[in-house]
Amino acid sequence: MCGASDSKLEIAVLVSDESIEKWQRNALATLVAEPDIDITHVVINNGNNVSDYRREWMAFARDALERIRAYPLWSLVGVARLLTPTPEYERHVRIDSIEGVSNAERLFCSPQSEGEFWNTFPGEIVDRIENVDVVVRFGFGMIKGRILEAPEYGVLSYHPGDIRAYRGQPGGFWEFLDGEDEMGVTVQRLNETLDGGEIAALEVIDIKEVNTWQEIKKKAFSTAEGMLPPAVRSLTDPEKAVEHPDEIGALYSTPTGWAVVRYVFKNTRGRIRNYISDRVPPLGHE
Repeated sequence: MCGASDSKLEIAVLVSDESIEKWQRNALATLVAEPDIDITHVVINNGNNVSDYRREWMAFARDALERIRAYPLWSLVGVARLLTPTPEYERHVRIDSIEGVSNAERLFCSPQSEGEFWNTFPGEIVDRIENVDVVVRFGFGMIKGRILEAPEYGVLSYHPGDIRAYRGQPGGFWEFLDGEDEMGVTVQRLNETLDGGEIAALEVIDIKEVNTWQEIKKKAFSTAEGMLPPAVRSLTDPEKAVEHPDEIGALYSTPTGWAVVRYVFKNTRGRIRNYISDRVPPLGHE
């Protein structure tokens, strides 16, 4: 993988704290395994490391109550998820467990809210990473502002969906509910349109035989682990190119009402099917 010169490509990573999900760790590991790539900076959300635990708990409780008020049915689904084990790919590991990352420069900052959903970065943080080649976003929520233009080749971010068809959240949920045979996993170069960036890498996975949303997410994140190297290549290799989609998909959001009811029935039916198939041998098998 070659950039504009023979020197190594420098990558900065944006994370919520110093622990990341296992699939993210694996994705970064595939990146640093490339001989001409270094992760040189790790930007950590200092707002997630508040020493005043009482204030932190009150903010969490306030946000939780607001979500329950806005999405009462979906909140019940969330409570049910709390009673099940965390999937292996979502379990947290230290980012410095990745060989080659422990020596990266750590930068701590608190994002600045802009509007209801977006975050921007303090100017001094942007100045510190403006000489890197690519930024990979694994934290800080929805970002905008100068951070998107500061790196030589922009900011990469995952979306568990094909942004030409399904934007927003929850990833893979609406494809499952709509009975799609396949779904996309996108690595996009961010702009200030939500899930409306340029496609740096896109993989399509078969989900027609998948019975639950949880299985879809597992397949999506397993696929995502290997997508950073080709995504970076599409930005930095003169022989590659990002895709500028002619159209972007509808913007989906947290399900409410009948969509939640449909999901519960469909997902429960899928769990029953899986339970039966795991225990009943196929016909003709002794």
